Amino acid sequence: MSNNNRWNWEVSGFEPRKSPAETPPSAPPPLVRRYSISTPSIVPHSEPLFKQAVATKLHNLKDKLKYVREDYAELRQEAVDLQEYSNAKLDRVTRYLGVLADKTRKLDQAALEAEAKVAPLMEEKKRLYNELLTSKGSIKVFCRTRPLFEDEGPSVVEFPDDFTIRVNTGDDTVSNPKKDYEFDRVYGPHIGQAEVFTDVQPFVQSALDGHNVSIFAYGQTCSGKTHTMEGSSHDRGLYVRCFEELFDVSNSDTTSTSRFNFFVTVVELHNEQTHDLLLESESSLSKVRMGSLDSFVDLVQEKVDNPLDFSKLIKKALLSRSGDNTKINTS
Repeated sequence: MSNNNRWNWEVSGFEPRKSPAETPPSAPPPLVRRYSISTPSIVPHSEPLFKQAVATKLHNLKDKLKYVREDYAELRQEAVDLQEYSNAKLDRVTRYLGVLADKTRKLDQAALEAEAKVAPLMEEKKRLYNELLTSKGSIKVFCRTRPLFEDEGPSVVEFPDDFTIRVNTGDDTVSNPKKDYEFDRVYGPHIGQAEVFTDVQPFVQSALDGHNVSIFAYGQTCSGKTHTMEGSSHDRGLYVRCFEELFDVSNSDTTSTSRFNFFVTVVELHNEQTHDLLLESESSLSKVRMGSLDSFVDLVQEKVDNPLDFSKLIKKALLSRSGDNTKINTS
């Protein structure tokens, strides 16, 4: 069949849809630039007004430049003045430090000379002090009585003075059953720990001067030895008080040529046997030998730096004592 026989619809104003292949590619839109031009720019300037505006701006700029130069000159002058002031101040401080250094050297020299003069006087003072202590003998015996317990009878002692104790022997066969005993010092039941230490204190100074000093309590069971030597937390005994005094005196006597170190040993004599109360298994602390060549004891010594360290150490050592209820054998 020929093409002339196909249906042909022709309607005015109607265009049949074309396939994408039949649609010609559309051209890209043209590029457009927009320019903004102010109205005065397209209006011709008046020549006199333009020159006047330029002249005004130039004048203003010159004024600003003038002010800036003036400010710069002032700042520069201030910097120069400040530098001169700093140099002068530094020079004065340097000279002042030199004067102080010279005075310090002179004071140090004067202190050394004064110490050299004082040292012989201090030695003489120590000698006289210890001679005074030993003028009545190198051994002092003090007697202290404790208060009576509730189950004890009436007191049989009297205290005529600070050096005598009078004991009622209860012997009716003699005309005077009371007997007097004299000591270097006698303490009644009312005397506290502080007053007892006051009489012991001079021997602490003597020990610090290099003399051998031994202080111990002797008496029967329950006579108050432990209370005198150890005391309690609120009423310290001679152990702690003496060591506190050692530290106080050593601090006041310390000079540029002297220094004090303190080491503690604690030994117990129990049933004729000695026990080192600071000895621990595998102890690495230093030891000291005390006694004669044929009879000596190896003792651990521990360094203490203050009274608190000593108090802790002595409490720890006393806990290691032998299981004797009297506990009268610790040195």
